Amino acid sequence: MSTLVTDQISAPTRVGQAVKAVLGHKRNRRVAVSASVGVFQRLVQVGSTLVVMPLLLRVLGPAKFGIWGAAASLAWLSGLVDIGTGTALVTLVARSSALDRAEQARRHIAGALSMGSGLAGLMLVAAFVASINGAAQGRTAPYLIAVIGLAVNLPLNAGNNVWMALQKGYYSGFWELVQTLLTTAGLIAAAALTRDVRVFVAVVYVGLVLANIGSLVHLFWWHPELRPEGLWFSWPVMREVAGHGVLYFILALTGGLSFLLDNVLALGLLGPEASARMTIALRICVTAIGGLAVMSQPLWPAFADAAEKADRKWILKALLRGSALLVGLTLAGSSLLLIFGERLLRWWLHTNLGIGSGLLWAISAWALAQALVRIPILLLNGLSILRYQIAVFSAATLLAFALKFALAPYLGVAGILWGTTIVVFLIVIPASIWRIWQWAMRPSPRVEELPENRAEEIPGNLLP
Repeated sequence: MSTLVTDQISAPTRVGQAVKAVLGHKRNRRVAVSASVGVFQRLVQVGSTLVVMPLLLRVLGPAKFGIWGAAASLAWLSGLVDIGTGTALVTLVARSSALDRAEQARRHIAGALSMGSGLAGLMLVAAFVASINGAAQGRTAPYLIAVIGLAVNLPLNAGNNVWMALQKGYYSGFWELVQTLLTTAGLIAAAALTRDVRVFVAVVYVGLVLANIGSLVHLFWWHPELRPEGLWFSWPVMREVAGHGVLYFILALTGGLSFLLDNVLALGLLGPEASARMTIALRICVTAIGGLAVMSQPLWPAFADAAEKADRKWILKALLRGSALLVGLTLAGSSLLLIFGERLLRWWLHTNLGIGSGLLWAISAWALAQALVRIPILLLNGLSILRYQIAVFSAATLLAFALKFALAPYLGVAGILWGTTIVVFLIVIPASIWRIWQWAMRPSPRVEELPENRAEEIPGNLLP
């Protein structure tokens, strides 16, 4: 009896000691805090969506609401229109920071700002030409406002990426929370004052720009050593950053194409009713992968930092613990989806779209595959093993499309989702694990031993 009591008392103690040991590492604490702030920001964002969407639908009506939704959704392209230079900063600045090379980090930031400013100028010129030709009037006006907003935001978007690279993702999460609050307040105020859809589109991009200005100013105020000096537009620096950025850009495209066109495929292969089911299925899938991204993204710069310091023991632990956490949470969420999904969807949609257990199983398997591969991909990103990933994702995407066409006539919408899931399990996960194993087993030169600390000079980093 006393042994049982002792075990009951000691079990929570052991758990507490284990948690304390994990959080005792500075890198682990930063990852945990950044992930927590990101999750809180995402919850606020979901709450804002639940409040704002019905309000705007009632105020604007279905037609204008659709135009606003399409124009506002272009804000998600803010991470792509810079051709990956902002994303490249997460790895480049993390490496420089790990080796206390502020000058190098400042050069990378200046290169990203230069690229962003140049691309922004081109977009603004294109918007000006379009406005002269009448795009500022009629139905195209909201999209012109969106393009202008994206252009202005291009160089500003670097701030949040640098915060993430410095393993201070809680600051980027804070400024994303500010963006959510500003946009929500602005849309509610606009709903009380006007019915002009252009105003509602402008509010979305004003919130985005103001929050990113705040993030960039905060960064340079808090870290004056990172402020660019002299002339920003340095072609060698721009080429260096763009060389990394283009690889991340291609990687994002090859990976995203495996599911971003699923709605189009469902419409073309199975008809509009199937496309409606796919719309809801993808909404669930994107929500799931968004949650996984928020929780795991801080590991990317942490992996880069640990690799520079040859802390492979920490990398292995983070790889296993992070994967176990994401898989556990995904299994729990998938169980709830399988048990209550059909009833919740009928309650939410106020109709029955025919989303049955077969499609819910496909969604659950899709989310599980993404959870399993998420942390290995972040590790490969942190190591700048990019061309190998591009080759793997390209092959996987081609096979996924072949499977989607083959399975859709038999399994319907679920077959399209299974096409992605099968290739992730059979190709992407094994290939990622094999490449990580190759990296771990082969000694590589320390980056500080190289003259320019350039990733392309490290054998195996960017080559398959």
